[in-house]
Amino acid sequence: MKKHSSPPDLTAECPVADQTVGMRIESMGTQGHGVALIGGRKVYIPFTLPGETISAALVGMKGEAISIDSPSPDRVLPICRHFGTCGGCSLQHWREAPYAEWKVGLVKAALAREGLAGPIEPLRSFAVASRRRATFTASKESGEVRLGFNAARSHDLVDLDECPILLPQIASALPQLREALADALPKGGEAKIHVTAAENGLDCSIEASKLTARSLAKLTQALSRAGVVRAAWNGDIIFLGTAPFVLAADVKVTLPQGVFLQAVEACERDMAAFVGEALAEAKAGKGRICDLFAGLGAFTFPCAKQAPVTAFEDNANAVAALNDAAKGASGIKPVKAVRRDLFRNPLGPVELNAFSAAIADPPREGTEAQSRALAASSIGTVVMLSCNPATFARDAAILAAGGFTLSRLAVFDQFKFSPHVEIAAALVRAGSKKGRLAPALKR
Repeated sequence: MKKHSSPPDLTAECPVADQTVGMRIESMGTQGHGVALIGGRKVYIPFTLPGETISAALVGMKGEAISIDSPSPDRVLPICRHFGTCGGCSLQHWREAPYAEWKVGLVKAALAREGLAGPIEPLRSFAVASRRRATFTASKESGEVRLGFNAARSHDLVDLDECPILLPQIASALPQLREALADALPKGGEAKIHVTAAENGLDCSIEASKLTARSLAKLTQALSRAGVVRAAWNGDIIFLGTAPFVLAADVKVTLPQGVFLQAVEACERDMAAFVGEALAEAKAGKGRICDLFAGLGAFTFPCAKQAPVTAFEDNANAVAALNDAAKGASGIKPVKAVRRDLFRNPLGPVELNAFSAAIADPPREGTEAQSRALAASSIGTVVMLSCNPATFARDAAILAAGGFTLSRLAVFDQFKFSPHVEIAAALVRAGSKKGRLAPALKR
């Protein structure tokens, strides 16, 4: 074994290339990297686990494990041959129980930073091969197309032989996608390929250089063999067998190009069930419900089984798809979709007072302004969903300052083997239904 050197000066721009340092991993960082302490400063080492002693090469505050000298008993064999090279997964080597505890802990820590606490349910997990959307990078070199994800901490491309986290219909289409791009890409050309598994086939959107007429026929034939029902090249439809669609509470919703869709259908259904249960427990379904940042109606249509729903969404194509789906739906209360930019123009307290409950599923940046309006309204129940513990905790604190109590919270492992979590929480106003303006939080 190579002899360990003394801890390097971490203020140096770059230690010597062959310098190896022995260290102990003390904890797991929020991005899924092991954390070691050297000279009282944190160093982040990917693919390591708490309690391990390792040898690592360091560059600044980051490092790369050269050897695991004393492995953790929680270390397990990864399920993918590309693990450790591909940047798509960082935690396949961690046993399920501590991994799940760590993920729930990310949410607990975010709440604690805002002075909040509440009942948090155990992590909800889903089947591994369940990811229904993915974005690949492709490049053409020496006449061959390489297709996959970027390497960890790098822009290098990992040419995928397998990807166990993807739905089989996407994973099995990789050879045909390579074939489709072989003639369409010029020498040295690159492309981004967005693939979504709809209920009736694959939807494929490709971003690349201009497509020649000569390549179009071969491209569309290969995509059809891959199970693609619709394909676009730089936003223009080049192939349409049938319109792709998804289901929300058995309501058929046409899938517009580029509209947000939850990555795992089973997770979406589980979150929708949580939302419905939370509204039923709060007896919030007796009036109208507003669904803020409604997307394609993942929560709109399930909740419409309880009460009429007005869905607010900024994407015009999504709004059109929601209204079209509502026309053909049966067994639900009335649904109306309205286009509105809730960041620039959030619903005000008076508008919100027309509803008995609100659902909010904002992007990663959260919804600070809309949360302040909710806190100042007379709404008694808010079910908030989030993919960012920090902005969720901030928005929950705003609601708490307006009289809401965190009554229930669940954490969902939609992006397995990654540091990402999904959150669903029920916040119920205690006592008087009269809202009060939430003060600005001190930072």
